[in-house]
Amino acid sequence: MKNTITYIIVLLLSQLFTFSWSQTYTKKQIDSINNMPFDDIIANSTKSLQLFNKVLADSKKQNYKLGIATSYEKMALCYFYQSKYDLHSKYTFIAIENFNQLKQNGKVASLYASYGYHLRKRNLDSGIMYMQKGLKIGEKYNTEYELRGIYDNYGVLKEMKKEYDSAFLFYNKSLTLKEKANDKIGIPYSLNKIGMLQLTLKDFAKAKQNLDKAYQIRLEIDDKIGIAENLNFYGYYFFETKNNQKSIEYFTKALDESKAYNYNYLTQDNYQKLSELYELNSDYKTALDNFKNYTTYKDSISNINLRIKQAELDTEFDTERKEKEILEQKANLAVKNTYIVIIISLLILSIIVGYFMLKNQKMKTLQLQKENELKDALLKIETQNRLQEQRLQISRDLHDNIGAQLTFIISSVDSLKYAFADGNPKLEDKLNNISSFTKETIYELRDTIWAMNKEEITIEDLKTRISNFIDNAQLSLNGIRFNFNFDTKSFQSFTSRDGMNIYRLIQEAVNNAIKHADASQIDVSFIESDNKITIVVSDNGKGFDLTTTEIGNGLNTMKKRASELKGNFNIEASEKGTKIYLSLPNQNEV
Repeated sequence: MKNTITYIIVLLLSQLFTFSWSQTYTKKQIDSINNMPFDDIIANSTKSLQLFNKVLADSKKQNYKLGIATSYEKMALCYFYQSKYDLHSKYTFIAIENFNQLKQNGKVASLYASYGYHLRKRNLDSGIMYMQKGLKIGEKYNTEYELRGIYDNYGVLKEMKKEYDSAFLFYNKSLTLKEKANDKIGIPYSLNKIGMLQLTLKDFAKAKQNLDKAYQIRLEIDDKIGIAENLNFYGYYFFETKNNQKSIEYFTKALDESKAYNYNYLTQDNYQKLSELYELNSDYKTALDNFKNYTTYKDSISNINLRIKQAELDTEFDTERKEKEILEQKANLAVKNTYIVIIISLLILSIIVGYFMLKNQKMKTLQLQKENELKDALLKIETQNRLQEQRLQISRDLHDNIGAQLTFIISSVDSLKYAFADGNPKLEDKLNNISSFTKETIYELRDTIWAMNKEEITIEDLKTRISNFIDNAQLSLNGIRFNFNFDTKSFQSFTSRDGMNIYRLIQEAVNNAIKHADASQIDVSFIESDNKITIVVSDNGKGFDLTTTEIGNGLNTMKKRASELKGNFNIEASEKGTKIYLSLPNQNEV
């Protein structure tokens, strides 16, 4: 419906121009044309430009200075949407000069600011300079009506520069002026800008408060398009707060509203986000359905632009044909020119249709690629699930069978010790050794099962596991102090195999210090620097001579584990103690 209205406006604009060129507009008519809605102006910028040229000429005939200034302003707008930026600049500054002569300070401020805002994607620094110029004029003459929009747009430029404190300042200034004027339509725009910036900065509580305020106002004034927009913002809010289910709920509500009121750009965005969310939830069928709808609406928007372009070509052809009939008064030449224009129009149309057919084919190829990616992702997840099930089954078997048997051995040994409590001391020592060895084996088995049940082992997992190990060591020893230090931020996780190797290496180093070093203090440290992590196990024991001491199984095992980790292993030993170093690259960087 909206597209049909736009098409009718284009045709009416063409007819208005065709039949009114010979007449001179009155000042009232000039004002009416100059105040034409923005959407109508850009729907057919070529015809609008011709009309404003006519209005400019008539304003000059009557020395109507306000009409002259406003016509230049509207012509500058047309040139901007035709991407003729040099003419946009020229006519903007002519308009500013004319409004200056009329002492229309609000318009001068607004035009400088608008010019800066239009520059933001081509030259942000120049855009900010012109925005500041408009801002200073507006504040100097206290043009509150224009300052509402200027503050909002200046906040956008500050946000683009990542100067977020300044962006908040100007959004709030705009909001204050709108609240003062009780601007129910404008207030939600400022609240949403503030809320979405707070969402970007992860200030979720304040973001929610401002989005709620904007939503309530739009409900009160029954702003259907605004309501759809705010439901979309809620979808982004819950997505950022990791509540995918709520995010899906609000994007779905926003989708229903945007479709009901033909807000196609918002509909396209809702389908795109729903596709991404369902993919994250591994609901690949629904994700694919939403992705198809997204591409359909994307094509639809392109087709709307095509129809507008076709309407412009049709009206231009009709005008050209009539003008030639009047000038030449020869029916045969008019027919000839008509055929020429038709051929050119068909050629242009063929090129446009060919372009969109090629574009559509590319979209289908991309869609097929997306479908294949979804299938591959599903297959990968199924494979990972099967591997995880196998790991869980093996770990359950180890726990239920071998773990139970080891527990039975401990129980049996304890029973034997009780039975022979007053018997042979050597037998009792042997039984104690068997019991201790079996308990250590159970601990080792638990560590193995723990590693098997994880796809990744994080720094926090290692910290917890090593802390438990050291706590158990402290319970069985007196006189040894343990210090455990972590200084890591960017290191997040290791594979289960690498994590287990790191844990075993630290465990071996601590056990060696306990058994052989006669130490009173043992330190375990994780130190991050230069995209690597260094693990240091140090003691203040008696140390040993690396050049004369024969390397035992424990040190060889640690070196082997370091090699498997692709890390650097080093030992420093002296009379003051021993330090063992393991340096690893950042797994996340790799």
